[in-house]
Amino acid sequence: MVVIGRAASLATQLKSQLAPEGVDVVWHRQASGLLREPSADAVVLDGADLMDATAAVRRATAASLLIVGADELVAAACLAIGADAWLPSGSGPALVCAQLRALIRKRTTGRSDSRVEIGRLRLDVSARRVEVEGCELQVTPREFDLLRVLIENAGVALSRDRILAGAWGARFVGEPKTVDVHVAWLRPKLEGSGIRVTTLRGVGYRLDVLDDRRPIVFAPQDPQEVIPIKRP
Repeated sequence: MVVIGRAASLATQLKSQLAPEGVDVVWHRQASGLLREPSADAVVLDGADLMDATAAVRRATAASLLIVGADELVAAACLAIGADAWLPSGSGPALVCAQLRALIRKRTTGRSDSRVEIGRLRLDVSARRVEVEGCELQVTPREFDLLRVLIENAGVALSRDRILAGAWGARFVGEPKTVDVHVAWLRPKLEGSGIRVTTLRGVGYRLDVLDDRRPIVFAPQDPQEVIPIKRP
């Protein structure tokens, strides 16, 4: 876990709380420190310049991101561009730890599924295959990773930086506008799939389900066990 902020006090408090659980807490003054922490499960941003720091974190990693700050309007903007949760300044370490555990638990649960059905499309992560009603779609590796991130966050507004980090990782060399190019290539291939990539001006993209006749289904590794999940 990485804590980024001007002071190391929060990192010290979290370390004492999480050490018994075997969680390693590292402090960096700036988001650039994430380049030395490629396997971080979660990031905490504490203090000022949250907007710029959120964008920097999302360019570096897709790890769960919790921001801690006083301004609700700034927090709302950070959530729109990629932060996962917000707590007000002065929140105690016990509450911060509880929020972090919830974020990591949610992310781990989502990653446990290998196959996903949404609309008329089936995505098989382990086989890296995309099908629409049994017919395989020909997508490039980057288009597959882009689609995977959008499907994992169906109905959620995602910034370009967050998509970049989630799909292609911190080592990807390119600009956020690269996402626009791959979305443009992917959209025609999704015709008839019952899903759509919606452009959100000033924010990024959101995956919408157009065909509500079928629920989103997460299928575990055992092909006999299928778990339907009702759409909100």
